[in-house]
Amino acid sequence: MIKNILKRIISLMIGEKKVSKLGDLKFLALNYFQDLKLFYIHSNAFRIDSFKKIEAIIILDYHSIEKGLLFNNLKPGFAEYKIKNLHQNLNKDVVKSNITSSQINVAFQIMCQYYELHQKINFDISNFFTLEQYGFYKDSLKESYSSIFAGAVEYQQDDFYKDNQQNFEIFSQSRKSIRNFTGEKIDISIIIKAVKLSLNTPSVCNRQSSKVYLLENKQLVDQVLTIQGGMSGFTKNINQLLILTTNRSSFYNVGERNQMFIDGGLFLMNLLYSLHFYKIANCPANWGKTINEEKMLEQYFKIAESEKIICIIPIGVAEDNFRVALSRRREVNEIFEIIK
Repeated sequence: MIKNILKRIISLMIGEKKVSKLGDLKFLALNYFQDLKLFYIHSNAFRIDSFKKIEAIIILDYHSIEKGLLFNNLKPGFAEYKIKNLHQNLNKDVVKSNITSSQINVAFQIMCQYYELHQKINFDISNFFTLEQYGFYKDSLKESYSSIFAGAVEYQQDDFYKDNQQNFEIFSQSRKSIRNFTGEKIDISIIIKAVKLSLNTPSVCNRQSSKVYLLENKQLVDQVLTIQGGMSGFTKNINQLLILTTNRSSFYNVGERNQMFIDGGLFLMNLLYSLHFYKIANCPANWGKTINEEKMLEQYFKIAESEKIICIIPIGVAEDNFRVALSRRREVNEIFEIIK
């Protein structure tokens, strides 16, 4: 298969009269195939055979529960499929032995809150969440169990933005993803200020490969969000959308084949901070899509073939009262290690 692909690449390059670059093309292909191999082995896409992989699925599922808790009109029995997945994974021995880790602990807390919430409204979920299962989660938490734990945090708009111009430690902690918009549009001049502030983002050799597009056509916004798929239930009042891209044309050797994601990610975080600074509610929506899905966008708008979409960012004015997902962070000892 590799040989056939290499032959195809070579034939294309010969057709473009770039025969002198065939050695570089082979080197590029070999590096991409090594990337493919590592992704195949270590991602969740093909096999789930380690605690880290199971943990990643647990986080994905419990975060779906958190997002379900954001709605003002909560749908009883929501996310049944996710709850069933969590039952299966949280009962695995390798998971139960890691109950003290931040992400497993919060998953157990979310399950307790979900059950207690339905008990409070007297809605029967015993067909997929039994009292015995609730008892297991609560008992497993021991002294870390909290009856006031909340997977969704309530805010008033004024309180939410009160720290957005404090020192960086406070400012950084105050930024959250908001999904509850009024539908009012942000003045373009304010959006431009936020994008301009983002320009101080570092990039490899100062090449500044990122670009930001603004969509304001509601029909177009809805079509893009439908393809993205992660904002279901929140799209009604999303009337503006930012699309962040990076340009492959800025990178010049095989070692930089993934640099666009690094530079794009750096710009994205700076853009989110800038939007928050200017009190523009925002929620970065994952664009982990295939080539086919990216081609679907071409029927709605065009970007240069050299550009890669990094993220879709709904923006707007936050409601006066809204909730954000808890999205608990890992403890620093879980992500920091000194190499000796």
